[in-house]
Amino acid sequence: MKHVAVLVTCAALAACVPGPARVDTARTQGSDKAYSVDLPVGWIKQYTMENNLMVSRDGFLLQTVAIVHRPLKDAFQRTKKDAADSMLPSELAELEIAEIKARDELTEALTVLENEPASVSGKEGFRVRVAYHNPRGLEIHEEVYGVVGQSRLYLLVFRAPRLYYFPKYYPDFQKTVESFKIGAS
Repeated sequence: MKHVAVLVTCAALAACVPGPARVDTARTQGSDKAYSVDLPVGWIKQYTMENNLMVSRDGFLLQTVAIVHRPLKDAFQRTKKDAADSMLPSELAELEIAEIKARDELTEALTVLENEPASVSGKEGFRVRVAYHNPRGLEIHEEVYGVVGQSRLYLLVFRAPRLYYFPKYYPDFQKTVESFKIGAS
């Protein structure tokens, strides 16, 4: 009987999240219309339970572009830190680095490659690039752009192995970041 209840609950939750879909039209709105962005055509997009958006061309373990948005009160969930409209981009960047480090044992020993101010959706934000290794020693690069707007923290994330996938698809990520607009357009 317990198993039936678990299956029914899982099925109900799965019905709330749209399944993976091919990106046929570049301009995309977040599922809650909090933002709009141009995604790479031909990639696969998937919304998460938290209404975040993930896209990949070859599979989420090979390259992932994610658009994450959270209320300022829950901006940094692992480290249990809040964000505020009044925070400097450099403060947000340091909190995001701590958040990535808290993800798991692989990212605890990450190396910060770059940490600098950046413009996101016409606002002052930050850009952070970090590197860490997976269990087999493959170096993963992750770049995060972040900005506060409409009482939310917005993060645009690109994660891929440094060899081949990161340099090959980084231009697609840059186009996505440049097209990102807070609020529906």
